[in-house]
Amino acid sequence: MTSLLALCKPQNGPVTVKRIEISQPVQNVIGGIFQQQASAFLADVEDEIAFGGDYKPDADEILVLEAPGEIELMKAAVDNPIALDTVNAGNFANEPIKGVFVVVGEGENRRYLIQSFTAQQILSRNSLALIFQNNTFRELSEPSFTLDSKLVAIAENGRLKFKSFHFLKRIFVLENVYREASDQQVEAFCGHASLAVANVDAIKANSNQIVRRLIHAVQTSNVLDRATVATIQTTATSLGVALTVENGRIVVPTDRQQLKELLRFLDDAIYEGPLSAQRLLANSKRPFGVAT
Repeated sequence: MTSLLALCKPQNGPVTVKRIEISQPVQNVIGGIFQQQASAFLADVEDEIAFGGDYKPDADEILVLEAPGEIELMKAAVDNPIALDTVNAGNFANEPIKGVFVVVGEGENRRYLIQSFTAQQILSRNSLALIFQNNTFRELSEPSFTLDSKLVAIAENGRLKFKSFHFLKRIFVLENVYREASDQQVEAFCGHASLAVANVDAIKANSNQIVRRLIHAVQTSNVLDRATVATIQTTATSLGVALTVENGRIVVPTDRQQLKELLRFLDDAIYEGPLSAQRLLANSKRPFGVAT
């Protein structure tokens, strides 16, 4: 018997797991759908890459990180699903469901197959949904939803396997895994002794998600403390990266595109191809030749 469980993440409050009541014939169908999606999710995967925050996997790769705390909640829920609160079908649209999952296998072979869930999957919320019955279509008035066509992640043996961090963080609380710089951290970055910033507010205003991730990465690596401005300038010149130094400090541009280029350079994400001699943007800084 396959239980369909919902991972609920309210805006204010703890993450919980609830049971979605489904009939036994549907349980069997859902179990088959999730297992087919698991096969497609892992198809052609040859390498598992430890997630470092800046790597986009190729088609034959999958990202892996230590399972977040919600997995323990999911484990406890699976051990006793009957004791769980059930999703309120009459108020389904207001349930804070961020993901749905099933479990296959037993003991050490247990696997959690996880889909994302969004408000767009609730059929009868804001649009007219039609169902075919007795050779005609009628309006679907009962609370209804669809399953996604793919998995977002598989959890097993204390690890979470996924391909997109963007979709994963919609379901799990992952602030401790991968962070973006806050306004205070952007200000701290701008105040570094090696940098010259004319307008801190302009930098904050132009710091979108990508810029804030890069700022956090640069701060975490401590590159501005490990390398002198002269060394950074020499390296930038050798790579053809535009970098201005005034009074011994690196000028931080307020233009977003120029700011991203500077940050990517400081984050070791720009390099010269050894054969083509072209300047390239790194897909990953994973050490070459190191097994993961």
